[in-house]
Amino acid sequence: MPLQLWYPAQPGGTPEPYLDDVLRAAISAFSHVPKLALGKRPSNSVVDAPAVPGRWPVLIFNHGFASFQKQSTSLLEELASHGYVLLSVGHPSESLVVQFTDGTVVHARTEAPAWRAVSTGLKDLLTSAREVEPLMVDARAARTAEALHTAMTALAKHRSYAQLEGVLVSWRRDVGVVLDQLERLDDGSLSPLLKGVVDARHVGVFGHSLGGILAGQLAMTDARVGAGLNFDGAQLPQPGVPYRLAAPFCFLYADTTKVSGFALTNEGMNDALLVDAPPRSCSASLRGATHLNFTDMNNRAMLAAALGSIDRGEMARLLRAMTVGFFDHHLKGRPLAGFTPSATLRVHWSPEHPQ
Repeated sequence: MPLQLWYPAQPGGTPEPYLDDVLRAAISAFSHVPKLALGKRPSNSVVDAPAVPGRWPVLIFNHGFASFQKQSTSLLEELASHGYVLLSVGHPSESLVVQFTDGTVVHARTEAPAWRAVSTGLKDLLTSAREVEPLMVDARAARTAEALHTAMTALAKHRSYAQLEGVLVSWRRDVGVVLDQLERLDDGSLSPLLKGVVDARHVGVFGHSLGGILAGQLAMTDARVGAGLNFDGAQLPQPGVPYRLAAPFCFLYADTTKVSGFALTNEGMNDALLVDAPPRSCSASLRGATHLNFTDMNNRAMLAAALGSIDRGEMARLLRAMTVGFFDHHLKGRPLAGFTPSATLRVHWSPEHPQ
């Protein structure tokens, strides 16, 4: 299982490239952005640095479909600096590219049904958006988990989503393997660098788009998950599994994504799950954000055309504050922070939360 890890580190050492040559080449081939335009700047991480002594909770991150493990590096670095061990999971043949420690590189199987379906949808976003929006209206109008389950089941059958259940089955299995191995991570048998610093009893999951859907599914089914976040993913149900959050959870939304002048609204699409969610579960909408503002594309001015009208610095600040604040509260017992409503941020809490 390819994992990339971030953790609280002692100063010194060699900076890790933000994008190495393999990743730059894969992104360039997929996005048609020239490789030279992607640059070779360093990240804020250091390769194989000694860990800061302590017991650090674990956060497991999954990227969006067709993306890669470093898609949200700046957020993962931020979380590590606040005292977390971050595990970003790669999914061979389904991630854009993964790299193993022996030098093996596995690229996506673009001929697979899910890749073909997503690629077709990307080529005709306007048609897909017009077909999906009525299904999203039903999801936003749902007032019970049962009604939302019906709406999301219909969404899961749409041609843009129908191939994703098999991918989610595979990714749930991948993350299950990671959860099974956390004790070995702490005892040093998987990485001597992390011996004695991994708190496997306090685990959070989060992700973007398909990775966010996966986080929600794990928060419904895996008792080892203590809290989770879904960044702008429609919370698709698992067949034959109760559709109810068992761990505190928060949905972060882009308010409206415009496609060729057509508006696709995500805000509130999963909120019916908050009716009987654990206390201090929530949703939050970032006004002016679009789907890709939740990734490190938000930090690259050259890609601004694919982003929303939200100030990019404000987007980064809010995303970091909410993610740190939510996990600090539910995994470390600290006062809840980062969710102060503003002109940019709208917040909706589960009924048990004091208003």
